[in-house]
Amino acid sequence: MNDLAAADYALCGWRVASAIALPDLPRWTGDARAPDVTIALGAVPPMAAPVLQTPVVQIDAAGQARFGVAGVADYLVADGTRITIAPHTDCGDPAVRLFLLGSGLGYLSHQRGALPMHAASVVVDGTAICFAGASGSGKSTLSDAFARRGYAVLSDDVSPVDLNGSAPRILPSLRRIRLWADSLENGGWSTADAEQCREGLQKFSRSLHADAAPDALPPGAIFHLWQHGQGGAPRFTRLRGRDAVEEFRLQVYRWRSLVAMVGVPAAMARTAKAAAAFPLHFVLERALDYDALDALVDEIVATVRAAR
Repeated sequence: MNDLAAADYALCGWRVASAIALPDLPRWTGDARAPDVTIALGAVPPMAAPVLQTPVVQIDAAGQARFGVAGVADYLVADGTRITIAPHTDCGDPAVRLFLLGSGLGYLSHQRGALPMHAASVVVDGTAICFAGASGSGKSTLSDAFARRGYAVLSDDVSPVDLNGSAPRILPSLRRIRLWADSLENGGWSTADAEQCREGLQKFSRSLHADAAPDALPPGAIFHLWQHGQGGAPRFTRLRGRDAVEEFRLQVYRWRSLVAMVGVPAAMARTAKAAAAFPLHFVLERALDYDALDALVDEIVATVRAAR
């Protein structure tokens, strides 16, 4: 390990000791506790008796998660404390980190009792405002628009809801923004100023390490992003009760794996508890319009403040 790789890092408030360099994460500057999570290099053989098996993922009866990406790496996430990587390429390849800090973070969160949302989060009035949606729905583009307006970004793409304390909190996870080339350039950035996430993929990662990292924050609102092609003004629809919980469940990151780990009743109970922690649930329907992003930021903030 080189000196950079041997450094400990901060992720979701956890101290992470890694055998590979993780420039996506800030260095650990907290107390002298032992690492909460260890990332090591090693063998990752197929599971002998998985309870869930797909072409990519295996989950065993102990809740361990194994997943593999051809040409990149195989990963084993165990006990909420260890991730083992068997790389198929150089460890410095950004693709190794892309899946480690995406799916790997999702499985790790599930094992640690947090509920990872497929959502970006920004800070408004001391609370976390989350933007949830499938890949390509505009989560990162919207969080980048908030960042350009001076709002702190709590996390991008995966936002874990910590359910272990007296009150649920949104954890500060990956404080970098991944954008497609057109969104990056719309934000005033050049692809030369960012790291390409994976060879052949025109998606780029821009670090936010220069900003002070926020603490874990209480949930303030969640917006489920739907795109429509009709143009016109954005449409905000308030969700309550069962509709809010079901829309929330659809954006639980790696939902099938959570069910395999803990069973349907426990997975639903965890989801309902996390959903109830958000006082405001909305569907936000809008067309992708870069010129309207500033106005959309203002409208989202005004909508949250008016509904409180």
